[in-house]
Amino acid sequence: YRCPRTPEAFAQKAKEVAALGYTAMKFDPFGTAWRKMTRTEEDVSIAIVAAVREAVGPTVDLAIEAHARFSVATAIHIGKRLEPMSPAWFEDPVPHHNPQATTEVARHLEIPVGTGESLSAKQQFVELLRDDAIDVVTIEPLHLGGILGSRKIADLVDAHYGVVVPHSAQGPVCTLACLQIDACTPNFYMQEYFDQFNVGWEKDLLTWSPRLVEGCLELPCAPGLGADLNLEVVEAHPYHAEGDISLWDPDWHYRREPQAE
Repeated sequence: YRCPRTPEAFAQKAKEVAALGYTAMKFDPFGTAWRKMTRTEEDVSIAIVAAVREAVGPTVDLAIEAHARFSVATAIHIGKRLEPMSPAWFEDPVPHHNPQATTEVARHLEIPVGTGESLSAKQQFVELLRDDAIDVVTIEPLHLGGILGSRKIADLVDAHYGVVVPHSAQGPVCTLACLQIDACTPNFYMQEYFDQFNVGWEKDLLTWSPRLVEGCLELPCAPGLGADLNLEVVEAHPYHAEGDISLWDPDWHYRREPQAE
């Protein structure tokens, strides 16, 4: 969704992504909303989702990202307006600090609610899953101790009849770790994947990258995670502390690359 925040622009981007062979897509239509939305902003957000659904048809799965921005009451209200578009899940509708808040939202909606990427301890997942209300858990390998820690949480989710969607917004190395998890997890559902749409040099960070084949990512065959780092590319692009994204920046969704001073 690196485009103007209009229904027309989102619909065009969705068509382009579907044309590449993707059978699911996730996006945040909510701009800079926090806790509440004006009716005008709310209508724009819902119109964006409706336009994307019309653009890609009924068979493409849509996940609607909220980035933990709403109050419980607002999340329930927005979720009910999303129900006619039949999203695969409504992600992080409320802040993650209080699992009961997420559960409350889920119990009022007829669409799945997803969350979990901000959790880092198994005790947090026990609390989140206690009432069997959360359908989709977005485990984050970087928070959970890597592949083994993520598999342990996936088994816990499985015991509560849920599925996992490994979170991968940190680049191609994390993608490789996620692919290893996906391949050995019975309750794996979908894989988040940004790499094809990131800045061009990221594609050169590794000696191998997965292709999309019939809507699915290839699995690596080489030892370890499945690829090696191209250290020259890594060294040419040092870390920028100012690279974090602020949801209060009106243009945050463009995810522009930070510039060195």
